[in-house]
Amino acid sequence: MIVQEAELDPKYQALWKKALISAERKNWDYVIDQVLPIVTANVGFLDGRKLLRSAEGEVAGSGKKFSFGLGGFKPSSKKEPVETIADMEENVFRKDPFNLNANEQLFDLAMKLQFPELASFALETIRGGHPENTKNMHKLAQHYMAVGLPEKAAATYNAILKVNPRDMEATQGEKNAAAQGSIKNQGWGSSNFKDAMKNSSEAIDLEMESRQGMTQDQMDQALEKAINLYNADQTNIAVVKRMSDLYERLGHLETALMFYDYALTLNTGDVALQRKVEILRDKVQDQKIADYEREIETDPDAPDIDDKRAQLAEIRRQRASVVISEAKTRVDRNPTDKALRYELGQAYFNAGMFGEALPELQQAKSSPNLRIKAILMLGRCFERKNMNDLAKTSFMDASKELLVMDATKKEVLYELANVLEKMGDKAGSLDALKEIYNADYGYKDVAKRVESSYS
Repeated sequence: MIVQEAELDPKYQALWKKALISAERKNWDYVIDQVLPIVTANVGFLDGRKLLRSAEGEVAGSGKKFSFGLGGFKPSSKKEPVETIADMEENVFRKDPFNLNANEQLFDLAMKLQFPELASFALETIRGGHPENTKNMHKLAQHYMAVGLPEKAAATYNAILKVNPRDMEATQGEKNAAAQGSIKNQGWGSSNFKDAMKNSSEAIDLEMESRQGMTQDQMDQALEKAINLYNADQTNIAVVKRMSDLYERLGHLETALMFYDYALTLNTGDVALQRKVEILRDKVQDQKIADYEREIETDPDAPDIDDKRAQLAEIRRQRASVVISEAKTRVDRNPTDKALRYELGQAYFNAGMFGEALPELQQAKSSPNLRIKAILMLGRCFERKNMNDLAKTSFMDASKELLVMDATKKEVLYELANVLEKMGDKAGSLDALKEIYNADYGYKDVAKRVESSYS
């Protein structure tokens, strides 16, 4: 996907030559003006993007405090990745080239385009602007491993160890990368290995392991075995998917996502794998949100607290936008699937779009398997819209259909109690809470609310 200078349109070649002369003279503003239109029109012209970012960094100055948000810029989920990247170049990077959130988004967009070189560039840019950010360097090293550049991965792990010599994950990562680099330099052929593997038990072992429960030690051993197989043949999709699965089960979600993304480049038509990538990407975003929430709650007076809050808000907005877009696409492909309708309704609800959620959830409740979940979320939508009488009806209907006091019924009764309290029906609210109290004394704040009513 990389575009060379000779492949550019002649008008852009002329601009590029002017930009190089301007760079020699250190006229960085001119460089930006001349290169920006080239890279916005040619997403694959990586040499131009590198020069552009360098010039933007010179103009911004090393003393500038780079931000975490997107500076008011809101990328449209309706645009194609190439268009979004062009918009970001003009509206974000020109003023803030090392913007953490924007470069992370550029990485995600590059992976969607199956353009690993651009993805590497995005993370390297963060590294240039935030040299102490070891979390980003871990992501960069894992990306280099996933795309078969172990030497660069090893160098990145070494850079992490200079910042934090006690980083055990970086120490192990550097060893793995060095081992893979050694194997690569010895020139082991992948075709011979694949032929040998067909006649061995390795593929059977991997399949057997994936079907049985394993302890963490067993998963660590299985991962080590999978890494050795991957080191010998990086194009074997069964091994790549196995590594992805193990990283996910061990809780290394970002690493798992990188390898799943890489597996998708090996088999672009795998619909199930595409869905897996979407689900895992959501999990990674959820983890980021949880991390930021924890950091904000732990240290609300931190110097960078405003940046963290802005980035958290932006991640949530992006998360909701992507989830809704993907859910709508799945519904459009199969509009009669009630489970997909429920997922879309849930996505709308999580984004605060309660009116849009209602028709999807109303369709979903016709499915026997989803009925209670859909009614519960319908009640929550009504409550958020302050339509409390309709919320009350939904929660009461769900409660009547649930004959066993399980976790779902407790949740329904708790929501019913809250709505009745909002409506001024304190007696009805207390009755709902007492039902829970009789079955589960420790459920949320039920005991406190019930017992305080007697004092």
